[in-house]
Amino acid sequence: MMRGALAERITRLGVRRGDETLISSNGGLQEWLIDLRRVFLDKEALEQFAAAFWERFKDHGPFQVAGMETAAIPLLSAILLSCPKRRAPLNGLIIRKERKTTGLGRAIEGEVTEAPIVLVDDILNSGESAEKARVVLDAVGRKIDEMFVVIDYASSRGITWRKTHDVTVHSLFTLAEFGLELHREPPPRTQHYRRLWRAAVPGGFPFYVVPKSTPLLVGDTIYRGCDAGKMHAFAADTGAILWEYQATGAALRKGIWSSPAHHDGRLYFGAYNGVVYCLDAKTGAEVWTQSFGEWVGASPIVVPEHGLVYIGIEYERPWAQGNVCALDMRTGEKVWERLTKKYQHGSPAYWRGGDLVLWGTADHEMAALHAKSGKVEWVFPTRRSVKYAPCVDEKRGIVAFASFDKSIYVLDVATGHKLGAFETGEICYTTPLILGNRLFCGSGDRHLYVIDLDRMELIKKMDVGARVYSSPCAIGDRVLFGTTGGKIFEIDAHTLDTMGMLQLPDAVTNAIVPSPDGHRLYISTYMNHLYGFERQSREAPR
Repeated sequence: MMRGALAERITRLGVRRGDETLISSNGGLQEWLIDLRRVFLDKEALEQFAAAFWERFKDHGPFQVAGMETAAIPLLSAILLSCPKRRAPLNGLIIRKERKTTGLGRAIEGEVTEAPIVLVDDILNSGESAEKARVVLDAVGRKIDEMFVVIDYASSRGITWRKTHDVTVHSLFTLAEFGLELHREPPPRTQHYRRLWRAAVPGGFPFYVVPKSTPLLVGDTIYRGCDAGKMHAFAADTGAILWEYQATGAALRKGIWSSPAHHDGRLYFGAYNGVVYCLDAKTGAEVWTQSFGEWVGASPIVVPEHGLVYIGIEYERPWAQGNVCALDMRTGEKVWERLTKKYQHGSPAYWRGGDLVLWGTADHEMAALHAKSGKVEWVFPTRRSVKYAPCVDEKRGIVAFASFDKSIYVLDVATGHKLGAFETGEICYTTPLILGNRLFCGSGDRHLYVIDLDRMELIKKMDVGARVYSSPCAIGDRVLFGTTGGKIFEIDAHTLDTMGMLQLPDAVTNAIVPSPDGHRLYISTYMNHLYGFERQSREAPR
C-alpha cells in the first residue's frame, strides 16, 4: 500500500514529460525528466521513504548513513530522525560536491566513524555522483558498503560502477516501473585508470580555487610546490618524498604557487615571499636565491641559448606593482626588466622562431619582448589581465592565450595582429592547447572550447559541469584536462567523444602531467595532494 502511494506521488510530483520544456545537459531538449526534490518536500512522502529504508535495513547490524549534497539531504535527515529507538544512535554524514572554501574547509560534514557506510541518494543513473562520494570517502580511508536509492535506472554505466566497486544497491523502484526507459545510452568508455599511489602533502588551503604549482616530471622525479611554502621532489614510481625545501617567510596559505622549471640539473621557481630560487634538482640544496619584491606567484621559463630565466615579480609599491624580468641563470642577477602598473602574476612562453618572449601582463595586454634585451616588439591590448602563460605554435606562427576579460585570442606571433577572438561566459585562467588544426581551452563558465584554427571558428562548447582552470594536455590524439569538480576528462581530439573519466576528491586546477610514453598520469589537486595513475585501455564489449 505504502509503495503504491509513493509511486503515485513520484509520478505526480517528480516525473516530467515532453509536454514541458525539459533542457538536457548539452543544451538540447529531452523527452522526460525525474526530479525528486519536489517529492522530498512532501512531508508524508519523506516519512514513507524513511520507513521504507528502515524496512530494508531492519536486520542490518550497526552502520552509518551518508548522502551527497543536495538532493540526498532531505532523505538523509528523515532517515536519521526516524531511526528506531531500539537501535544505537545513528551517525550521519554529508559529502560535499566541492570542498567548502571557508570555515573548516571540509569535504565531509560530520564525523566519520568506523561503522559500515550506507550511501543514500534519490537516483542511481551513471554512478558519477556515487563515484564522487566514493573517492571522497576513500581519501579518509573509508569505503561505501551498501547503497540505498529511490529509483535505480539500471543503466549500463551504473551497473558497471557497482560491480567495479562491489557495492550492493537497494532500490525502491526501477525506471521501468514508471513507464520510462533510457534511449541511446552512451557507449562504454574504453579508457580506464588504476591508482598507483597518493601523496597527501599537508597544508592545503581550500579558499583559493585557482591554478597553483603544476607538477614537473624530469626523468623519474616529480617536482611541485605547495601552499605550505615547500618545494618537494617525489619519486615518480611510488610518490615517496625524496627531499623538501622550505621557502621561509612565504605568505601563509599561498606559499609556492609558482610552477618549477628545470634545466641542466637545476630547478627554478618563485615563492610568495618575493624570492626567486635556484636549487640543485637532485638534492634540493640552494644554488642561489634572489629577493626582489614582496611576492612571486608567476612561473618561470628558461632559455638556455641566452642563459636567462624569465619570471614575473610583484611589489607592494604604488607606482609600479610588478615587473617582467630576465635573470642570469648562473647567479640570479637581474639582466633586464619591464615594469607593470599592477601585480604581475602572468607567466611567459618563448617563440624560438623569432627569439621573442610572449608575456601576458597585469596591465591588460599581451606583449612580445626580445628575449635577450627585453625590447618591446609589439603589444596587443586586452580588457583585463592575462594571468596564465600563452601557447606558441612554431609551425603556424601563432600565439594563443586566454584572458580574464572572458576571451580566447589567437594572434600572429610575429606582428601581434589579431587572427581570432572568442568570447566565453567567464574568466579564463588557463593555457590553451593546440593539437593539429584545433585549439582547446577551458573557461570558468564550466566549458571546454574547441576552435578550428584553419577557419577560425568555434567548433564546440563542451559542458563539463565545473570550472576548467586545468590547462589541457595531449597524449597522442587524446586531450586531457581537469575541473574544479575533481573530474578528469580524456577526449578524442577528432570526434570530441569522452573516452575516459576519472574522479578525484578535490578540484584539479593545474595541468595533468603524462609520462613520456603516455602510460602514466600525475595529477595534483588544489589541496596539494599528488596522485599517480596508470592508464589502462579496454575494448568496448560488442
